[in-house]
Order: sequence, then C-alpha cells, then structure tokens
Amino acid sequence: MNKEHIPYLIIDGHSIIFAWKDLRILHDHSQLAAREDLINKMTGYQDCTDERVIIVFDGKGTKTESHYEEDGIQVFFSKKGVSADQIIERLVGKYGRKKKITIASRDKAVLDTCSSFGALAISPNSLRESLESAEEKLSKKTI
Repeated sequence: MNKEHIPYLIIDGHSIIFAWKDLRILHDHSQLAAREDLINKMTGYQDCTDERVIIVFDGKGTKTESHYEEDGIQVFFSKKGVSADQIIERLVGKYGRKKKITIASRDKAVLDTCSSFGALAISPNSLRESLESAEEKLSKKTI
C-alpha cells in the first residue's frame, strides 16, 4: 500500500481505558498495566488491519512531550500543561485533510473538533467492535 494512503487510527488512550470496563478495573490497580494492555490489544489490531495505530496519553507531568514506539504502535505522552486532546487535535489539524484518519475517544468535543478537520470519529464501543472483529479474523487465520 502506498505510504500516502495508509489509514491512521488515533486513540485517546485514557478516554478508552476509562470507557472499557476491563481496562478501567485494571487501571484501578495499575495505571501502567492498563496502558500496556491497551497497547497490546491495539498491536494485534494493527497487525490484522491496514491501519497505523497511534495512542496518545495525558502526560506524567514532565516538561517535554515524550514519544516512543512499542511493537509498531506509536505512543505519545503529552507534556505538562498540554492535554492528550490537544495533541490529538493538533495531529488531525495538521494531517486530517491529507490522510485518512480515524479518532477513537469518548470526548465529544475532541471528536467534533477532529471531524471538522476531516477525521472519522468513533466511540469507544465502535473501537471495541472493530478490535473484536480484527481479533476474530486473526484467530481464523491461525487455525
């Protein structure tokens, strides 16, 4: 697939964690474990689809934005004073008209803003359904 046409899925990390009961319960015990579980789930999703996954979390109070890649998933943490929402909106504002981008969040304001920049906005439930569908496809391939 031409790199220009690769679709992107940008996930509002903590929004999804708090929307999905299993991750919310895990988060109550360990924030790190909940983030890692979301990253692991979305790694499987990325492996099954043509979408490039980016997960954005609210930062840890650091003065600089941090970014790393884990198993092919790009992970961002916002810097102190900047929300994950602002990073997501900035990414979509910059690339939304040039690339196919889907945003997953439960924050209506973020979804509305990103939609105005040309992104497709989906709910946490829609993301869960897409993930389950991808996992089902993957399990059929491995049988």
